[in-house]
Amino acid sequence: METFEFIAPCLFGLESLAADELRRMQIKNVRTETGRVRFSGGYEDLIKSNIRISTAERILIELGNFEVYSFNELFENVRNLAWETIIPKDGAFPVKGHCLNSKLMSVPDCQKIIKKAIAERMRQKYGQVYSPET
Repeated sequence: METFEFIAPCLFGLESLAADELRRMQIKNVRTETGRVRFSGGYEDLIKSNIRISTAERILIELGNFEVYSFNELFENVRNLAWETIIPKDGAFPVKGHCLNSKLMSVPDCQKIIKKAIAERMRQKYGQVYSPET
């Protein structure tokens, strides 16, 4: 069984409630952080937690984890992730962001850089001139 790292973002102060909710679902390796709960699991855990959780906004799959101290480092690290394994050739990929204890405080700038890095990776891997996002 393939194992993933998941993140359940939630309102500040609800982290322990969200963690308890996940534990009651028999989710493994539940850890609280400020504004989110992390846990590990497979596809079944992803489906179960998405359907049943009421204290978190949604369940996210962590594709990569790295520290960056500049927008250029952000671009390079995001571009190096294997986006083509989850986004089809003509797939749309909206980029939303939030800031929590970040050195890069401009969320709109981070969103633009991430979008550009993903688009460049997709164009390179699929041999495209532009990303159609249909």
